[in-house]
Amino acid sequence: MEAAWQSHHQELYRFLIKHCGDKDAADELLQRVYMQALTHKTEFCELATPRAWLYTVAKRQWIDEQRRRKPWVDVDDIDIADEPAAGMPVDSLAACIAKALPHCEADDAHILSECDLSGVKQADYAQRHGLTLAATKARLRRARQRLRERLIQQCQITFDANGRICCHRALAEN
Repeated sequence: MEAAWQSHHQELYRFLIKHCGDKDAADELLQRVYMQALTHKTEFCELATPRAWLYTVAKRQWIDEQRRRKPWVDVDDIDIADEPAAGMPVDSLAACIAKALPHCEADDAHILSECDLSGVKQADYAQRHGLTLAATKARLRRARQRLRERLIQQCQITFDANGRICCHRALAEN
């Protein structure tokens, strides 16, 4: 085990410095990797590729350290009443979809109703209608795109800077 450690610990250290950006943190993580090797000494000695095992442990130690550093926010510190409801504009589109769907082509309305509104799996829809799964996915994608265009026009949907729906006119009659 010591021979493998001596052969690879310097490159592991450089690997950890590259990921951490801090020599002290890399040194701490390297010590944890060494402790893992000592803890699993019997299994470590039987490994065909100890270098790969050491790198895997080093990467996992680094990931664990990143998770530990992630800031946590106490739920009691958040005033939920002041937060706007994030899903509201999208949730309220249901009325607009119900008005737009009858204006879609019959094939589009059918596949959207089945797969998106009724929850039929695409594979089941394909089998029932003698289609391949790829053809079903393509038809559904095109039907969704045409419905999206219709909803933008009919419901006057407005998007925010991130591309999310921010507002619309829910009961348009077009």
